[in-house]
Amino acid sequence: MRNRLKWLAGLVILMAFFTAACADGGTIDKPDPSEELQSEDGEAHDITLTIDGGTFIPDVKRKLHFDYTEGITVLQALESSGIIELAEDRSKIQSVGAVSLDSTLEWGVRLNDRELPSGDWAKLLKAGDNILVYVKTVGSAAVSPNGASLLLTVNGGSQNPQLKRYFVHQYNENTTVRDLLKRSGLVELNKTGQYIVSVNGYRPDDTEAWVLKVNQKKLLSTGLDMRLKPQDNVEITLVRK
Repeated sequence: MRNRLKWLAGLVILMAFFTAACADGGTIDKPDPSEELQSEDGEAHDITLTIDGGTFIPDVKRKLHFDYTEGITVLQALESSGIIELAEDRSKIQSVGAVSLDSTLEWGVRLNDRELPSGDWAKLLKAGDNILVYVKTVGSAAVSPNGASLLLTVNGGSQNPQLKRYFVHQYNENTTVRDLLKRSGLVELNKTGQYIVSVNGYRPDDTEAWVLKVNQKKLLSTGLDMRLKPQDNVEITLVRK
């Protein structure tokens, strides 16, 4: 229970981001009414796309509904979600809603409860199909693998909202704050690894500074050596001095 509470601050923001992204994201053009397949009770069939963070990103779950269009593929549904970013070669999901994963985790895709590798994303969908995008360990097909994780949140504030990013790292014993920052690929530390130089390529000007917190508690300059616990939330926020 305590571990779940520690995640609430970061996850409330994360869930809000998913909600906003889903509401604003592009969708597949709605077919003409004559093209919609109707069930016996007169309701239109649709395609459901579910985003599920599983045990790695607890409480993150979002559903999108598309009106069925003849000829639509799994790949087109993923691309039309507005929150899923694919790799350049379309061989994998790069991120979902600004959430990226460490090298031991990946986004999996299942169609009607069956694992669907990227080579099969050209598969045509049928009315009523369900697509699941979920977090899994690399090489695993388990929908809800047992695993603790760490969450890194980057918040650029109102002056730089484009810096908003999330990084999920599979928990390893003895992982420090510094380890998490380095492994995220988002944070540049100085040569001695004592303080943050830039985040996601952004260097603060003379009126700004990075503030580092763990579970909403501000860290001192020596806090980078702090060992993290499962489900800890590390946050980097850009503030005015």
